Amino acid sequence: MELRLVLKNAAALSLASVLSKAITAVVAIAVTRYLGPDIYGEYNSALAFVSTFILFVDFGLSNYMVQEGSVDESVLPLYLGNTLAFKTFTSLAIYALMLILMPAKFDLAIRNMVIVFGVASALNALDSSVYNYFQAKQQMYYAAVYQFLSTFLIGLLTIMVVLGKGNVLMITFAQLAATLLVSILLYIHLRRSIRLKFNGRLLVKMLRKGLPFGAAAIFLYVYFQIDMFMLTLMSSNREIGIYSASYRLIAVLLFIPGILTSVIYPILFQLGVESRDKHRETIEKIFKVLSAVGIPGSVLLFVLANPLLSWLYHYRYQETIPIMMILCWFFALECLSFSLGDILTTTNRQWTRAWIQGGAALLNIGINLYAIPRYGIYGASVATLITELYIFVMYYGVVRLKVYKVRIWRQLPIIVLASAVMAAVAHFLRHLHPLLSGGIAGIIYLVILISLDRDFQRIGGYVWRQARRAL
Repeated sequence: MELRLVLKNAAALSLASVLSKAITAVVAIAVTRYLGPDIYGEYNSALAFVSTFILFVDFGLSNYMVQEGSVDESVLPLYLGNTLAFKTFTSLAIYALMLILMPAKFDLAIRNMVIVFGVASALNALDSSVYNYFQAKQQMYYAAVYQFLSTFLIGLLTIMVVLGKGNVLMITFAQLAATLLVSILLYIHLRRSIRLKFNGRLLVKMLRKGLPFGAAAIFLYVYFQIDMFMLTLMSSNREIGIYSASYRLIAVLLFIPGILTSVIYPILFQLGVESRDKHRETIEKIFKVLSAVGIPGSVLLFVLANPLLSWLYHYRYQETIPIMMILCWFFALECLSFSLGDILTTTNRQWTRAWIQGGAALLNIGINLYAIPRYGIYGASVATLITELYIFVMYYGVVRLKVYKVRIWRQLPIIVLASAVMAAVAHFLRHLHPLLSGGIAGIIYLVILISLDRDFQRIGGYVWRQARRAL
């Protein structure tokens, strides 16, 4: 696939995704500032507990549906029907189990939030399968519209609660109300566009085929968010709030690799079968673009952590600044490993990816069990980086040995050089407002990148032409 085609497809989702994440970031910052470290810690304790349980709803059915539906759209009514029926059953079962296994240390406020978050998360799990259906049909614009609507409604209702000085439970109800409305709209959409079917025998096959995707998702969660769950069980609410103030901010940025990969995911599946060389060329371009985002992004967060967090949280979370300076590198590592993992998934090596992520999950749990009791949230931060580095090294090694010789290192020197210059400029201007210093440093970074690299000259030229047409 040509880089230009990738950019055109990505542009279809970029606007909605950027607006959604901007709203999410603004609302998250407002909630964090409003609640303060202690209550915000309670909020994240409930959220982490529910997220851990709801992970076991899907069993990989949705991703398997994308894989098969991308090749043959006629199977989608049956595959989506089976997926939604199975997830409805598992959602109810897991919700009941979650209520039974709630830790004794949870006070009444956290327990009430778990009850509300559980319903919202179950609905969201069903909605996500519909978004996967849109992805398989390459109708990602529908997914973008509904996801943006969901984000907008959650943001609007949450800000209304904050402005009205409501309590933390009212914030969770705001999220439930928005999710319920979007679920109803998605149901109406499906009734008009598809006639769902169900086949029990096929469901058994789907579960067997989808298991690698499901295992990978579970392992992904474990090494990506298990630290939050373990902190919930082993640390105070205040420590959880301080850690979350940095972690959630960085997590918002992970939509960037998600945009590009979600757009081309069905096409990568096709290229994995049809053309090994085109598959590799596409992956290398994606890796280069994501590296050019992740590396400077982490550098900028590291250099400007103090002024940025002081401004965002109005000096209420100064203890989270060193946590940010550690966790910020997670964003770069995630961008570097994202496309390498997709190589395995889109070349029918789902189990290989699952086993790598399973090893990362065990590594993360082991490090956290040792580090959290001794070093608290600092130990959890370092555990996250070590685990993500392990993922990158393993993905790269397996791809080189088992798939093809992906050429990634040649993509990095100019990006690293431009990022180093950007870091020096940002450090020199750190006494200015963080948006101003970061903006100036970012412009210098882009100028260097576009000046020295032909691929980014093409990207810059394409963006410039599109902007002129829009005006």
